[in-house]
Amino acid sequence: MTPKRRLLQIPPGTEAFFLEEAFRHRRILAEIDRIFTGWGYLPAETPVFDFYDIYQPLLGESGTGKAYRLMDRDGDLLLLRSDVTLFLAKQLGMALTVEDLPVRVWYADSILRHQESNDISKNEFYQVGAEIVGVPGISGDGEILLMVAEILSFLKVDAVLHIGSAGLVHKAAEGMDEEETEEFFKAVALRDKKTIETLLPESDPSRKQLLLDLFAFIGSPEEYREFLAPLRAKLPADYIELLDHLQNLTELLNCCSAASSIRVDFSETGSQAYHTGIVFQAYLEGIDSAFISGGRYDKLLENFGFESPSVGFSLLLRKIEPLIGEAERFSLPAATENAKGASLKEKYQDALTKRAAGRIVRL
Repeated sequence: MTPKRRLLQIPPGTEAFFLEEAFRHRRILAEIDRIFTGWGYLPAETPVFDFYDIYQPLLGESGTGKAYRLMDRDGDLLLLRSDVTLFLAKQLGMALTVEDLPVRVWYADSILRHQESNDISKNEFYQVGAEIVGVPGISGDGEILLMVAEILSFLKVDAVLHIGSAGLVHKAAEGMDEEETEEFFKAVALRDKKTIETLLPESDPSRKQLLLDLFAFIGSPEEYREFLAPLRAKLPADYIELLDHLQNLTELLNCCSAASSIRVDFSETGSQAYHTGIVFQAYLEGIDSAFISGGRYDKLLENFGFESPSVGFSLLLRKIEPLIGEAERFSLPAATENAKGASLKEKYQDALTKRAAGRIVRL
C-alpha cells in the first residue's frame, strides 16, 4: 500500500457515518433529547480532553488500560474523553454549591476506549447518558432506573436489565487490603467461587457460605424475593438493608414501567471503579457486551471538591442503532419533492410555502 493510500484510511476502531445513516442517528438522538427534557434534565457538554493525572486514580486497572493519552505542547499528559461521567463530575464538582441541588443533567458525545485487537468492538463510541446529583437512596436510584426503562421502551429492543450492588461487594470486602479488594471484585464478577471463598474471612463459616450463595445468585425479582426471605434472620442488618433496597427497586420497576426483563444479578459489580451502590447493565442478543451501564457513585464528586450523592447511566447509542425496533420511525421520509418554478427565485418561493406546511422540498 502506498503511503498516500494508507493516510487516506481512517485509524482502526474509529467510525464515521453519512447521509441516511447520519440522518437516522440524529432523529433517534432528537427523540432521546425529548425524553430527557420531559424529565426535567438539562444538557451538558464536556471537554474532549483533560489532564490525565487527576483521573488516573479513578479509572481503575481496566479503565487505565483502555484510556487514550497524549502529550500536549507543554509536556503535560492528557486524557482523551473515555467516559463522559468522569469529565462531567469534575465540571459539576468545581461549579456546584449545596444551594444548587438537586441537579439533573444529560449529555450526548463521542468517547474513545481502546479495545483489544481481537475484540470486535470499535474504539470510538457515542455515549448518551443522564446523571442526578443530590438525590440519595431509592428516590435517585428509582428515578434513574425508571428512565432507563423508558429509554428501552422507546428503543423497542428485547433487552434484559441486570441489577446488582457494588455496595454489597464493598461490604463483604471490609477488612481486605486494596489489592485483595480488587481481586475480590473480579472474582465476584466472574463467579469465581474458589477465589471468593479464599478471600472471605474465616471467622464466621456460616456467614461465609451465605455470601457464597448470595454472590452466585441470578434470577427474576420473584425468585429473588423467595431467595431473600430465609436470609433475613441470618445476615446482619446492614447487609439486609442493601438487599432490601434491591428488592424495592425491582418491585418499583415491575409496578411502574414497561421495562424489559429484569434480573437481580450479584455478579454485576459495576462497569466503573467509582461505583459505590446499585449497579446495572442492559444486554441484548446480537451485541457482544452491555449497551447500557450505570449505578450510584456517591464518592466521585468528592475528588473534585464537592461531596454529594450521585447516580446515573450511559447508553452506547451507535452500538444499539442497527437493532432498534421499528427502524422506519427514523428513516428519511420518502415524500421528498422538488420545488417548482421557472427561476431559482420562483423555486425558492414555492419551497418556502411547502416547507411551512411541513413538507421536505429541494430547490
